[in-house]
Amino acid sequence: MDTNLVQALVRRRLKDRRLPERRALGIRETFGDGQQCNACDEPIGPKQKAVLATVSLEWMSVRFHVDCYKVWDAERLARSMMTPPS
Repeated sequence: MDTNLVQALVRRRLKDRRLPERRALGIRETFGDGQQCNACDEPIGPKQKAVLATVSLEWMSVRFHVDCYKVWDAERLARSMMTPPS
């Protein structure tokens, strides 16, 4: 998937709180099982690596393609530097 498109999706989902803004407390890398990525909505296939993250305070679990996880982490960090914590 196009990185620019993933960045736009992640930004929108951070803004409307469909993705968490806090850092991940627990991260586990595994292979996909066909479930959707929380960033791009594409399925994570069995031959693709997936990142499962549990996020602090929200206690929300999210699932990403490895590259989508990197985009989410960078975007949430950039967003946290622009806005004060709530």
